[in-house]
Amino acid sequence: MNRCIFFIIALALLHSLSIAQFSEDAVRYSGKGNGSGSRALGMGNAYIGVSDDYSASVWNPAGLAQMRRLEIMGGISSYGVSNDATFFSAKKSSSTTASSLDNIGFVFPFPTVQGSLVFAFGYNRVADFASSVQFDGFNDKSSIIPSLYDTDGDYDIPFRTYLTNTAGYSAVQKNVNQRGEIKEGGNLGQWSFAGAVDIEENISVGVSLNIYSGMYDYTRNYVEEDTRNFYNNIAVNLPADSAYLRFNKFYYDSYLNSELTGSNITLGMMYRAEIFRIGLMVKGPTAIKVQETYTNDGESVFDNNGGSWNPSNPAKKYSAPSANNEYGVSSPWIFGAGGSFYVFPELLIALDVEYTDWTQIEWTDSPAMEKKNTQLQSVFRAATSYRIGTEFDVPFTDLKLRAGYSLTPSPYKDDPTSFDQTTFTGGAGIFLQRNVVLDGAFAYGMFKSYRNQYSIPGLANASRTDESITTLLLNFTMSYRF
Repeated sequence: MNRCIFFIIALALLHSLSIAQFSEDAVRYSGKGNGSGSRALGMGNAYIGVSDDYSASVWNPAGLAQMRRLEIMGGISSYGVSNDATFFSAKKSSSTTASSLDNIGFVFPFPTVQGSLVFAFGYNRVADFASSVQFDGFNDKSSIIPSLYDTDGDYDIPFRTYLTNTAGYSAVQKNVNQRGEIKEGGNLGQWSFAGAVDIEENISVGVSLNIYSGMYDYTRNYVEEDTRNFYNNIAVNLPADSAYLRFNKFYYDSYLNSELTGSNITLGMMYRAEIFRIGLMVKGPTAIKVQETYTNDGESVFDNNGGSWNPSNPAKKYSAPSANNEYGVSSPWIFGAGGSFYVFPELLIALDVEYTDWTQIEWTDSPAMEKKNTQLQSVFRAATSYRIGTEFDVPFTDLKLRAGYSLTPSPYKDDPTSFDQTTFTGGAGIFLQRNVVLDGAFAYGMFKSYRNQYSIPGLANASRTDESITTLLLNFTMSYRF
């Protein structure tokens, strides 16, 4: 959820610290996303108590002990986001899509006298960062220009483009049209080294050691404009230091690229009976290291009323120095439990519950930001997610049909229930040959959110964009067992 000032805007105030270190970034980099595998997705990701293929390395590694044959699995996915944004009563829609490798993995059962010993290795894409929002509306409350004031001239874009004077003052305080587009992209994947063993008849334990890698990109193109001609000073030879009195437009472009690396461990246990299975999963904190590069560009345009100032026109375009930053995020523990049972031989039903105490999230690897952990944690709450899925073997065919539902509450303690994400899923699987299975699934999700383009002290929601977001994830997986 995007409820803080967007981090690029904070460059003018925090250029010596990280600009991406707000609560939404901590959640984004936590490693909790869409999961992996078409069969799991089609069943609403209610898979802790199923986990009988390679994707068990993500959901519950103890489930690998159910496998008796070698398996090779690979899949692709396409993730789309649509966003209906409302900005000062003006509505605008945008969308974006991204396609990527979903998973590729190998499962190796080892012969044992009794029980089971299974190892797995592979890659799983666990989170997509693609998003898009466009906004366009008249703001009679504030302007972005005062929020960008910085005592360090290298980062003071309004001053460098003649929109403020030497004291940081600008007459452009409100009554401007604001429009822009924000694009986010990238994903987070994990390399998993997993194993499972039967410790008793029908009881297995498993562990997955996960190495994370990924990237996150952010681009914002922002324009502020005097569409109603409030700033129309016509003084002859207006001094350059007062150029803002005939303000016309301000272009402000922001770019950020982050490289992500990290690790964690997932533990699992499963009990298997003839018609049901019960699984437990514990995911340790994901330690993510973030290496980011960011830049901001600004350009001003002025009216020609009264002629140009002397001795010459000022430079109107400026790029702040690019900067690099490193810090870390440690996500909370995640505890999950799930069960699956056969109502009758052709119908499988699965249920999952997953608990996350988001108040445990922390900044790491940056002493300056570690001091802000209490402030960071104060905006979060504990949340419990629920998932349910079904799978039906169509009699006399090689076809399996699936459907599911999940509810993922917002991690922010002040969010209404409309900010919780609800997802409906469906899918199917078919045996192409005796050992080859093709699975496909979709997941349609919806939730609400908001973001502030910048912050003005003493003025709440100075530039708030309310968002109604829908997502569509398509996933296809093929597996071969021999």
